[in-house]
Amino acid sequence: MDETKVYTDPIQQARKRAIAAILTTGYWISDRLSEVLKPFGISEQQLNVLFILKKQPDQACNLCEVQTQMMHKMSNATRLVEKLRLKGMVTREVDSENRRKVEIKVTEKGLELLRKVESRLNECHHPFYESKLCMEEFNRLAELLDKFRA
Repeated sequence: MDETKVYTDPIQQARKRAIAAILTTGYWISDRLSEVLKPFGISEQQLNVLFILKKQPDQACNLCEVQTQMMHKMSNATRLVEKLRLKGMVTREVDSENRRKVEIKVTEKGLELLRKVESRLNECHHPFYESKLCMEEFNRLAELLDKFRA
């Protein structure tokens, strides 16, 4: 393939621009989230674990289920859960009959932290919610990003 064509092909340029915009926006959002989480002493990945466990209110999850639902697929779920356990945010119980089976639940302390974080996120994202984009554009953006990942 002619290398000059790669740089002048409008479709290829549009793809590169879209990918750069996605990455830049992702990092921008991640930086804002890190700023919000800093006073709470948790990371984005730890927050993700708490949200996953919150979706299972009266049920325990195992590490595999948590890992499968993680946004950051390279995260070490075992390490994240242990850090949250030490902070009293989750419980981690090993099945006495099957030591490989570990049940994880969010604690009331973890749920309280989530309420505080969600409140702070709503405050910080308020300008984003008042963006000039309308509901249809936000939905379309989400659909396009879903399609991009598929």
